[in-house]
Amino acid sequence: MSSTRVRLWDSGRHEAYVKERDLALERRLDEREGTSIARDIDQVWMQLSDDEREALEYLLLTGARSCVGNCSEPLLSRLVGRGLLMWPPGVRPVLTDDLVTSFLIPPAVWDALQPRRRALSEQETERLIEAGKSRFSEQFTPLVTSEITSDPFRPSGLD
Repeated sequence: MSSTRVRLWDSGRHEAYVKERDLALERRLDEREGTSIARDIDQVWMQLSDDEREALEYLLLTGARSCVGNCSEPLLSRLVGRGLLMWPPGVRPVLTDDLVTSFLIPPAVWDALQPRRRALSEQETERLIEAGKSRFSEQFTPLVTSEITSDPFRPSGLD
């Protein structure tokens, strides 16, 4: 029987680990910021169902970068899956049928959607807000905040 030593950790494995870790960090940052979704917002927008598009328009028109809804709400879950909304850290829809939580539009996505908001006249805006309120009041509630920090899940002053 030969006594050949096998190294469990060497420079090649270390390099692969660091590369994989860095890619995971970049993916997580992109998810939190929404940069890749924002970059392709026109294409993403065309792929949305009518209710997904109208829900986002409702949030945009009310000026709400976030909303409160049930974690298992199918509409909100689909928007999270598309990267247009995100859950707070640690919240996932596993065994949470009755959990109500906040959902947030990632910062880059919010910025990319602003031209759609500005394209509507004031009269159209009021009508669409009322229509959105009656349509989505059972599914979610828009939250308008005065300040959202660079990391929206950290209170201001901790940046």
